[in-house]
Amino acid sequence: MKFKSLIIILLAFIVNVSAQNLTSFADMNYKDEVRTVMLHPTESDLDKPVVFIYQMRNRLHLQFDILADEAPYLYYTFIHCDNSWQPTDLQKNDYIKGYFQDEIKDFTFSVNTFVNYVHYDLVFPTADMMPKISGNYLLVVTGEDPDDVYFTRRFYVVDDKATIAASIPRYPFDLKLGTNKQEVTLEVYYKDNFNNRTDQYSNVTIQQNGRWDNAAIGLKPTYVYPEKSSYVNNEKTVFESGNQYLRINTSSFTNRPEKTKSVYREDDMYVVTLHDDTQRDIKNYALDEDLFGEKYIYLERESEDATKEADYAVVNFFLKWPQYMFGKDVYILGALTDWRIDESSKMEYDPDRKGYKRSLLLKQGHYDYMYAVRDNATGITSVVPVNGDFWETRNMYYIFVYMFDLTENYDKLIGYSVIKSH
Repeated sequence: MKFKSLIIILLAFIVNVSAQNLTSFADMNYKDEVRTVMLHPTESDLDKPVVFIYQMRNRLHLQFDILADEAPYLYYTFIHCDNSWQPTDLQKNDYIKGYFQDEIKDFTFSVNTFVNYVHYDLVFPTADMMPKISGNYLLVVTGEDPDDVYFTRRFYVVDDKATIAASIPRYPFDLKLGTNKQEVTLEVYYKDNFNNRTDQYSNVTIQQNGRWDNAAIGLKPTYVYPEKSSYVNNEKTVFESGNQYLRINTSSFTNRPEKTKSVYREDDMYVVTLHDDTQRDIKNYALDEDLFGEKYIYLERESEDATKEADYAVVNFFLKWPQYMFGKDVYILGALTDWRIDESSKMEYDPDRKGYKRSLLLKQGHYDYMYAVRDNATGITSVVPVNGDFWETRNMYYIFVYMFDLTENYDKLIGYSVIKSH
């Protein structure tokens, strides 16, 4: 028993050191061989990785591939973060019950694929390792050396003590912001968590679909009433409506996939070239059901197991554009690029073809995507120049309510709600 306690203490020290070496507390892949990371509740492959503190047993499902012929030993741990995704000063034993690090033991090798990979599965929390308190958490997956980080992913633990009433009016409070924008207005009822300094110690985050580049973080109430706070007339809660996501389907290479110009095999790898995309802001809005930017791994033949039998393919994207946008960059946005606006999703301008191009290595399945333009001077990302801005667009808005606890010195996540436009 003493030996087991000593191991836990040593692991706590090691894991804390590795946390300090992370370059970001966002969803990041630190190795090129890491592919198709998905973290969702066990009952839904498309929902946010949210678990409630009184219902945590076997609730989140992590899946990912490592492009390799052999399976490396992999481990995972958690890091507790504040409402703005910076690590808190809490010690591991303040927010983890049980071991501070555990092995990912469930893996399988790919079968009959040209690209070899190892597929890993993890369902957590477990009885051996479980979050003790609410808040933002960063899942960190490492090799045998805790400093050898493979990837990180965010997830949430909610202590549900607030009621959220949210709506999206037809027009934003200030028409100068644009009549096609979607404004999220909300009231938060705190029940027994309300205090007379709610405006100082509460924070609200609103996330549109899976995007972090335009998320509203650290929102303060416009008005504070007895037992509730109101969030209205705030530019930060007004979002571009955008347009429905485009989609591709590579679930079969035999039947030509949707939106596909060609499929062929080159150097023992499939290559999928999509039809060219064009500017959509000059067209009228048309409802087209999407996955709100998410991805779903599956094969057309239901008898096949997509986790280990789905192959990888190079998918070629091309956006027609008459000339290079000086001072701006174009990115592929969606779960297929882990919602990142960086070099991993950035497109290159081809002057000969007059447009932006990018190739991505993707596992067979369904992928939503959209083109986003970032102004390098302001750092602001917009989907409007390419896709248009239509109030009728269906978006998912995820609302997180935090209350800082002065006694325990951390941001409690006391409320979570989802609202869909229209």
